[in-house]
Amino acid sequence: MMGSAKVGKSSIISQFLYDKYLTKYQYVLPDGASLTLDILDTSGAYQFPAMRALSISTADAFILVFAVDNSDSWEEVQKLREQIIEVRGHKVPIVVVGNKIDVETNRATSKEITESTAVFDWECGYVECCAKDNIHIIDVFKELLVQAKIRYKLSPAVRRRRQSLPNYSSNGSAKSKHMLKRNSCTVA
Repeated sequence: MMGSAKVGKSSIISQFLYDKYLTKYQYVLPDGASLTLDILDTSGAYQFPAMRALSISTADAFILVFAVDNSDSWEEVQKLREQIIEVRGHKVPIVVVGNKIDVETNRATSKEITESTAVFDWECGYVECCAKDNIHIIDVFKELLVQAKIRYKLSPAVRRRRQSLPNYSSNGSAKSKHMLKRNSCTVA
């Protein structure tokens, strides 16, 4: 997951994984084969170009996030996509995500332009969401699976993912110490 600082990358991941920053997500495909989804939350600052290059060269798919109220973040997504295409070519799955749709009155990017650019010009997936209110977060990851041409049944998968995460008390501590070490979950 890549994008400028403060566009909501960590919040999207946090909403998807229910306040637990997991680095691996195990998904079992219908035919019995398995796929491990490593979710890498990159820093928006990109102070280390070598880390950005490593992320681009090793990832199998990308979620590029911009904030709909920040036109500079949309420009950063365009630059990131160009870098990805230079290194990986046009075949790599990419989903462009416009976050912060809850601030529609302060919108700085046109949905028509960003969506048509992503879908028609770049042939990528496109989703708009609100990490703050958990709106369309699941759709981001559904679209990633679609772009990667992976068949899925996400509804039961989401239930199993929720059940496999640690059960937190109201003070934020895990109720079971052995659950603290889990950094992946298996879904079918």
